[in-house]
Amino acid sequence: MATNRTLLPDHKGRRREGQGRESSTSVSALPRLDSRTFLRGVVERALGEMPGDLPPLHSVTYSYMAQLWSGNKQLHYEAWIRDRLGVIELGLHFEADALTNARLLAAFRARERSIRRTLGTDTRIETWDRGWARVWEPVALVPLDRVFLEKIGRRIAAYVTALEPFLRSEVPSDVAWTESRRRR
Repeated sequence: MATNRTLLPDHKGRRREGQGRESSTSVSALPRLDSRTFLRGVVERALGEMPGDLPPLHSVTYSYMAQLWSGNKQLHYEAWIRDRLGVIELGLHFEADALTNARLLAAFRARERSIRRTLGTDTRIETWDRGWARVWEPVALVPLDRVFLEKIGRRIAAYVTALEPFLRSEVPSDVAWTESRRRR
């Protein structure tokens, strides 16, 4: 069976050569989403996956990043499209003051076995830029379509479900924490 080499748009809209895709009208490509629509969908999907016993979450979406948090915006879950690295980074970020971040990092490292058992071996717990820290994983960036949106949304929900109870129990008492009001 003959295959045609085609030029396919990548996630930035550039064209690249396809890998011997068949010319068939029965195989339809999923529509690509712009990054803001994709990330809004990720948030919607993640919120839809939340168990009822977790507090409601706030969220904000930019063109390259979405964040979710409950009590302190500086301690948030994030999906960050990192085009240059070819990944979408997702996880829990500690972006408070250096002491708070260090205390939380130590607490999460102490639970590393349990966290990795729950979230998988790709989960990393580490310091990062500007005295920040994170519990995160890189996911290879593929075209932003509905299938990838569902995958990332479920994965963010898994992080929130697994880590929010740890975060709530480990947040130092001197760190600002304001609960969200339940939506009606």
